[in-house]
Order: sequence, then structure tokens, then C-alpha cells
Amino acid sequence: MTADTDALRSHWTHLYREHLPALAKARDPVQKVWPVYLDHCFARIVLDNAVGVTTPWTEVIKAPAVKHMSTGQLEAAILMAEGLANGEVNLREMDERSLELRGKKGKKRKTEVAEGNAAKRSKRARETGKGRTVDALSGEVELPDASSKDKQHEVDMSVQLQRIANSNITTFRRQMLTLLCEIPRGRYSTYQAMSDYITKTSHKTCARAVGSAMRNNPFAPQVPCHRVVAADGTIGGFNGHWGEQGKFASEKHRLLYEEGVRFDSKGKVKGPVFREFKM
Repeated sequence: MTADTDALRSHWTHLYREHLPALAKARDPVQKVWPVYLDHCFARIVLDNAVGVTTPWTEVIKAPAVKHMSTGQLEAAILMAEGLANGEVNLREMDERSLELRGKKGKKRKTEVAEGNAAKRSKRARETGKGRTVDALSGEVELPDASSKDKQHEVDMSVQLQRIANSNITTFRRQMLTLLCEIPRGRYSTYQAMSDYITKTSHKTCARAVGSAMRNNPFAPQVPCHRVVAADGTIGGFNGHWGEQGKFASEKHRLLYEEGVRFDSKGKVKGPVFREFKM
């Protein structure tokens, strides 16, 4: 297993488990119709078309696919998934082709009905603030959006600030980690925004220095370094690795998504940068 293969597997996993379902749930206009919402449905569609091609993918490679795909198959799956995410590939057409390969074209699938009902229940629960919902097919718990009044995931930042103050780390790193505690749940900032604030109020620094100071955050995720992304809106670094190809990019996406932060079809974060630091 090579580092390149690991990176491809991580990127593929992020695309079908998080990125495409997030676009579907948001009804992103990149696709006119989102016939599916769940991660395993996106995996089926992409793998049937990119790996199986003329037959269901399960007849070409063993399950779980991510462990048995070759580098070429991973690259083909990623290319198609990215095409779906940016609108270059038509999801409905690929879904119909996948169903045809499986002898299900034109049939009313129970899974599609269940997906639609699960999505509606999830939306109602988020709107009414009733908390968690359970996915009808996978059984996985879906967390409410950050707009919910539910405070069960809030972290007591006074405790984290005390941990930082008592830690045996450099003054600059303490300053960076303390700033992180000011970024609210459901918001994000950038390395550049933090650098600009420090330069204006304390001493000259740069985005690279800020990133380095957070590279090994001993208090993550309670001290939320995952809420800081690159200046261009892309995912940035996490746990010592950089970008979408980074080993822990999927984990950073998961943390941000659970807090209500969303990315568009081009992989750029949505919403304004948090700059209201007061330290």
C-alpha cells in the first residue's frame, strides 16, 4: 500500500460518503435532480459506471470496494464523482444506467422511497429542533444542523482556555489556540484572517506561521483547529496533512459538516469568514 493509494482512497471515501450526500441534501443546483441521498447509493452509481462499466461493480472486484480497487479504478471513480459534484456528469443518467446493469431499470425501488422519506424526516427534525434522526437505510445517526437550538455539542471554552494557559507550549502557540476558541460552532476562519488579526494587534506574522502553530494541536477537537481553512476557501490542513488529498481531510470535512459548515461543488467553503476576534 503506497502513500498515493492511501490518498486516493481517502479522497474517494470523502467524495461518496460526505461531499455528494451533502450536495444532495442541500439540493445543490449543480444537478437538476438528486434521485439519491445516501452514501452507499452514490458509491453504487459511481462504481457501477466507472469500475463495473458493463456489469455491476460487485462482479469485478470484491467488497469492500475501497480496499480492493486498483489505483486506476480509484482514479476513475474519483473522476466520475467529481464530475457529478461539478455538474459535468448527469447523476440521473448514471443512476438509470446502474439500475439497468442490475436489471432494475424503470422499477419503483423501495430504497428510493425510503431515502426520500428519511430526507424529509431529517429536514423536519432540523427545522423543529427535535434533535437527532436515524437514517432509514443505514441506521446511522444524523446530527442536527448548527442552526438547531440543541446545545448538547457545545464545548465549554472556559475549560479549554484554562487547559491552553496551563500547557507547556510556546507563547505564540498559546496565542493561536486561544484565538481558535473564539470561532463559533457553525462558522469558519482562515489562516490568513488569523494572521491579519495578530499582525494588526500584536506582532507581525503570516498565514504559514499560524498553520504551523496549529499543526499539532494537543487539545483537538475541543479547541477547534478544524474550523480554520485556506484563504481560497478550500479545506486547508489538518493533523499535519494538507488539502483534499491529505490523510485526515475526510475527518475535517466530517467535523465541519456536523457543525453546519458547508462546501460548494468546487470544494470551496460557503459563508463569510469569521474575523471578529477580540483577544
